Amino acid sequence: MNAIRKWFFTRPLAIYLAFACFIIASVPSNSLAFIIPSQTAQTAFDRSSDMSTVQRALESKAVSQRLSELGLTMDEINKRINNLTDSDLHQFASRLDSIHAGGDGGIGVVIGVLLVVVLVLVILNLTGHKIIVK
Repeated sequence: MNAIRKWFFTRPLAIYLAFACFIIASVPSNSLAFIIPSQTAQTAFDRSSDMSTVQRALESKAVSQRLSELGLTMDEINKRINNLTDSDLHQFASRLDSIHAGGDGGIGVVIGVLLVVVLVLVILNLTGHKIIVK
């Protein structure tokens, strides 16, 4: 009787967990929906804060070194930045805020691999195969 009760609860739970892990892993992380306004509103951008954000990024050693390797001087860069419109400067500054210096560290890949391993182990357990680690 105990074996029947164990099988009755364990198997559906394992199937449910495997299905839930698959669904959660298959949903993209950037799937957000927004309402689009019917008219484009003119948004006032703070040019000075955007300019300070861009200047802070340009003062970074890696960025300034790469730009000098490309043959750009700081005067040329500043002249190009000053020629940007407010909306272009704001877009550039907001994209700079979202850039990670070393990437995301691959944490998403590690989590994805762990989910796949757990899913494979659950499927092997459901099919009656034994997992032996020596």
